Amino acid sequence: MSKSNGLAFLRKNRAIGYKLKYWYYFIFKRQRLQKKKCFGNLNKDKIIYIIKPDSEDSVEGLLSLLARSSLYIRYAQDHGYEACVDWKNYKTQYSSGTDNAWDYFFKQPSDISLDEAYKSKRVFLSGWTYNDINPNSAYDLKQFLDRRINEECHEILRNSIQFSDEVLCITEKEGKRIDISNCLGLYVRGTDYVKLKPSGEYIQPNVEMVIEKVEEFLIKYPGINIYLVTEDGEIYKRLVSKFGKLIVLVSFDSFIYEYSGETYLSKSNVLNENKIKRGIDYLVKMILLSQCKYLISSITMGSMFSYGLNSNRYEDEYIFNLGLYP
Repeated sequence: MSKSNGLAFLRKNRAIGYKLKYWYYFIFKRQRLQKKKCFGNLNKDKIIYIIKPDSEDSVEGLLSLLARSSLYIRYAQDHGYEACVDWKNYKTQYSSGTDNAWDYFFKQPSDISLDEAYKSKRVFLSGWTYNDINPNSAYDLKQFLDRRINEECHEILRNSIQFSDEVLCITEKEGKRIDISNCLGLYVRGTDYVKLKPSGEYIQPNVEMVIEKVEEFLIKYPGINIYLVTEDGEIYKRLVSKFGKLIVLVSFDSFIYEYSGETYLSKSNVLNENKIKRGIDYLVKMILLSQCKYLISSITMGSMFSYGLNSNRYEDEYIFNLGLYP
């Protein structure tokens, strides 16, 4: 069986894939398993659940980190634990070494502060457990195919995530300026997704495929603008050349034109050096994508987030389901 066929099998047989991954972590990477800890004598009558990134590779994107964190928050809520998210003491691409990066984007899920959590008596550090905390495949291809699973994604986000005041303020301002509720949302990934073709990730459509689909929507729904979300400058130029002033953007948008394709974007030198601004800008754009009237999108963790946040309210949509990179 080829690697791509193996990945496809594990995606279709998620329960098997989860157990295999758990036992791999149990044998080789036990730091990724859930652990029970005692850090002090505070909160003797509570169980504190500290949520950390599963991986500290500095590659995982904001909404991929969020997806896993939201599942851990739901897990904590279901067990009656007090959850606290730690993106300070564990490495992400948004880490500063001094601040808890989570707090720039989201509010904490409980009143327990990070400092208090690490002085508490009964503590769990999040991680993989023998039983899957995501048995219905939220944040997966199935989300786009089954309205019930997408509704579950929405409930997870609604009950576990509160955006920071700054994120909400920028989102409201930009949404009014663009008139986002009357737009066709268009989400297109390029750069590292296209040039590196990461094995096991979803294949992205080319620009010609995107243009053809947008033209179909413009015929069906004349008079709408196209709210574009892409990081790739060449894709942006092609679409503006084709659709002109119908393309609308957030006021702070920027694009990448000089990407070499040698490594992932998060490890390249083409991104905004202000990691927090970069994350907030991206989060705002993806929240706005969830507020559009129609949607055309490829499949990434970002589009899974927006699709879940929308909760089956797009009046019409098209998702490019092109399989996986081998």
